[in-house]
Amino acid sequence: MLKAPISPYVVAGRILSIIGMSFFTAAGILFCIGGFWFWGLGALIGFIPFFALIVAVERYSTKHGLIGPEPDPPFDDE
Repeated sequence: MLKAPISPYVVAGRILSIIGMSFFTAAGILFCIGGFWFWGLGALIGFIPFFALIVAVERYSTKHGLIGPEPDPPFDDE
């Protein structure tokens, strides 16, 4: 049995969160390497909303049955 297709909003949320987490993490690391500690800390704090977004999107997907294990089919005893 096939699952329902994933909503475009779920896909967009996943893409946006991955891009945001990647950008802010990379910027934070580069700022810290360059000695700009406060800018680096600010960029690493900017990671948090995008992490929260991916958590929310994945919980939504799991709750609505878009991801996860498929339910077992009912058994016929006849």
